[in-house]
Amino acid sequence: MVRRLISSMKAHDHWFAEWWSSVLLMVVGIYGLCIPNSFIIQRSFIDGFLKILPFDVWQWLFIVFGLFQFIALRCESIIGRGIAAFFASSLLIWGFLNILIYGQWHFSLVAWGVFAVVNLYALYRIVRGIEKHYELL
Repeated sequence: MVRRLISSMKAHDHWFAEWWSSVLLMVVGIYGLCIPNSFIIQRSFIDGFLKILPFDVWQWLFIVFGLFQFIALRCESIIGRGIAAFFASSLLIWGFLNILIYGQWHFSLVAWGVFAVVNLYALYRIVRGIEKHYELL
């Protein structure tokens, strides 16, 4: 299983970036649940406009979207990748804007921005049909 995933990643270079994006989402969610009073989490998420949902709900959204993106990559589904890229980019853009406005330019701003662009680029490739030549529905 792991060997198949690694060979699939090597055959699809652009998938590596999406894979790291899914890892980022899951790690941030797990970190937030394990250490909710962290300085990083406090400044980046709690003090901003993410107050519309409870803190734990945001962390579970990170974990679920990251896991969904990981599974979509594993299954090599173009539709699943498109849906995962949409949700991941939406969540990452939301977090990026929150850190930009309320997070006092926290160092994680760069990671959020880069992975938001990675997911938007993946979504662009899927919508434009570039991925149809490489993947099966």
